[in-house]
Amino acid sequence: MQSENKIRQTLCKQERLTRRKLIEDLQAEGKSIKTPAIILVYRLGELPCQFPAQVMVTASKRLFKRAHDRNRIKRLMREGYRKQKHIVYTSLTEQKLQASLMFIFTGKQLPNQPYVHGKITELMKRFNEELKKNTPNELG
Repeated sequence: MQSENKIRQTLCKQERLTRRKLIEDLQAEGKSIKTPAIILVYRLGELPCQFPAQVMVTASKRLFKRAHDRNRIKRLMREGYRKQKHIVYTSLTEQKLQASLMFIFTGKQLPNQPYVHGKITELMKRFNEELKKNTPNELG
């Protein structure tokens, strides 16, 4: 694992949420934080990896018919998360927690990079606030 002083700005395979059971639990029991165009669904609990968080990004096939549009949106969201994950990692590590995160793009138009980056940053800061408020009650 990376040193606690310096969090690497990468998104390796272990940091991606891929287990079907974890995804189903996240969809069934997760809590959400909403901004215009992007929703963050999160669930605290044990993960099968050493990282404090695993992340997944989605874009609706109903809204974006072309795969290259969905791929671009997901690439932008992963990039925004990757550059700002230190916001979440530090607070999760301090509280010795792990979280599953899912970013869902709900906007109607193709976004640009600064817009997605700003929304992801806002969501992650609000997630940190939720962690600080509700941690003792939510474990499990």
